[in-house]
Amino acid sequence: MKIFRSKKTKYNFSWLVFDKFARASLNFLLFIFLARYLGPQEFGILNYLLALVFLFTSLSSLGINPVLTNILIKNKRKTNNSIISNSYILRFFSSLFGYLIFILFIIYLHGKNVYLSYSIIIGLSIIIKSYEVLFSYFESKSLSKYIVISQTISLVIVFSLIVFFLYLEFDIKYIYYCFLIDSLITLFLINIFFFKKERNFLFNLDFGKIYKIIHKSFPVLLSIISIVIYMRIDQVMINLLLSEKDVGIYSVSVRIVEMFHFIPKIIMVSYLPILLISKNYTFELIKINSLLFKISILFIFFIFVLSKYITSILFGEIYMESVLTTILLSISLIFVFFGVANEHWYISKNLQKYYALNVFIGAIANIILNYFLIQSFGISGAAYSTILTYLLIIFLFDIFNKKTRVLLKLKYKSIITI
Repeated sequence: MKIFRSKKTKYNFSWLVFDKFARASLNFLLFIFLARYLGPQEFGILNYLLALVFLFTSLSSLGINPVLTNILIKNKRKTNNSIISNSYILRFFSSLFGYLIFILFIIYLHGKNVYLSYSIIIGLSIIIKSYEVLFSYFESKSLSKYIVISQTISLVIVFSLIVFFLYLEFDIKYIYYCFLIDSLITLFLINIFFFKKERNFLFNLDFGKIYKIIHKSFPVLLSIISIVIYMRIDQVMINLLLSEKDVGIYSVSVRIVEMFHFIPKIIMVSYLPILLISKNYTFELIKINSLLFKISILFIFFIFVLSKYITSILFGEIYMESVLTTILLSISLIFVFFGVANEHWYISKNLQKYYALNVFIGAIANIILNYFLIQSFGISGAAYSTILTYLLIIFLFDIFNKKTRVLLKLKYKSIITI
């Protein structure tokens, strides 16, 4: 109760809310500019490479951040120089290796063409994002404002640069440099904030600590990789099975639907403290699930009615092929909202390993579904695959485990609750 009532927590929360609204809005606006300027094919190449960079960055993270945050919270009164420095060193070398594998992957699939020149530039952000280790430090101290400030300033500068380059009709390669600059600015700012807080910080290498970090992080990494796969693998597979233009068309649908993903996160961050201390936890959980279900239905209806006009006005007539895919993908909002509402339940019951297993099996299923459905139905097949994967993870997998079947019943009750 004291934690939830503290000014520090409320202040930290307000920064996180600002981050969700401001950065989500700016990012969406940025991709509207890029989609209109680049056209479906070049926009498709950009989104394909961004999806791969996201995948390799997640692999390179080794799942360190959640584990490090937990360690730093528990060791608040102890010096954490050693654990932070070894995490940073480990992340840097794993990211360097990730970058090399990423480049080899591009050469193997596409040869030494335009893909490679773009990849060498934008792929460097895989290495630079080693700075994300420091996010754990600020999160453990409820100082998320430094993360938000760093990323927001970086995004505003890069947004301005991209608009400037597009206006002057610079070579497309400069857009890829801008994404690299985004990482560099955040690296610079977050390190300044960190070293101002920790003036006596020194790097040291301890292989014993590195081994312990890897050992603790591996289960988290498995979960992160699984989530990243079913978030972005569809764009990668569309490129490999169809064309760059199809990726560009599909990416517009993804951007429109993902615009609504932060809504349940904001609601749950606000409501979770109340939920966790409630004497009638089950009843409150059903209520919040019911509310989020209704909100998701409202957004689906909104997209169904207006997606044609949203696509035409914001992205242009050239992307009108994406309307059907946008409507199909909007159905996934039901599952996304349910997922956000209930992920804490697994943690509170100490059953997170089952959720991680569900997500991992779902990721494998998503790859298989994408392979067959994209070839049969085009980009709509990727949307069908996404919906089916969410259905498996959020509703069906819990049937097979009697420990998690309780949650499944709560979800069904929330659907029929008025």
